[in-house]
Amino acid sequence: KLEREVAKEIHLLTATPRLESIARDFVRHYSDLWTSGKAMFVCLNKVTCVRMYDLVLRFWQEEMEKVARQRDQATQQEAQELSRKLEWMEQTEMAVVISQEQNEIQIFKPWGLDILSHREKMEKRELDKEFKDAANPLRVVFVCAMWLTGFDVQSLSCLYLDKPLKAHTLMQTIARANRVAEGKSNGLIIDYVGIVKAL
Repeated sequence: KLEREVAKEIHLLTATPRLESIARDFVRHYSDLWTSGKAMFVCLNKVTCVRMYDLVLRFWQEEMEKVARQRDQATQQEAQELSRKLEWMEQTEMAVVISQEQNEIQIFKPWGLDILSHREKMEKRELDKEFKDAANPLRVVFVCAMWLTGFDVQSLSCLYLDKPLKAHTLMQTIARANRVAEGKSNGLIIDYVGIVKAL
């Protein structure tokens, strides 16, 4: 039943104006929580993970330019804080984490997306260890199925959900943000898809 419902909504959920709006909201929201910890963005499918990554990078750059302008007009104390935020934003790294499948280059090609650079990063680096390390600048990951269950990151403070989930997958996914870590008072779940219905 869920699959039939999602099939009806997939073209709405993956429409470019909607993804742009969500990417912009994510950047505004997460960059305001810059002292809080790491973020995981759960997308509908693999193609949407890469599309969302590209959109977020674009708006992240725009946000950095905005913060730099604010800093130039701020008082000395505010400017120091904005400089720290800007430095954090410049250092922040993002990654797509998706499983490999046959002919994936052909799957991404119609969208004008380059999966090879992401695949290379996934294969050459130990992204799971980097993401689990609170001090590592890999702070944002875009996933659709990998790392949703059985993957504990204590410093993960924000979980952004844009994929219909149900039952134990939903429970395990939202538990990702519920791990105790030093300096972390709570986990935050941002729901773009109305997941509360499924709870």
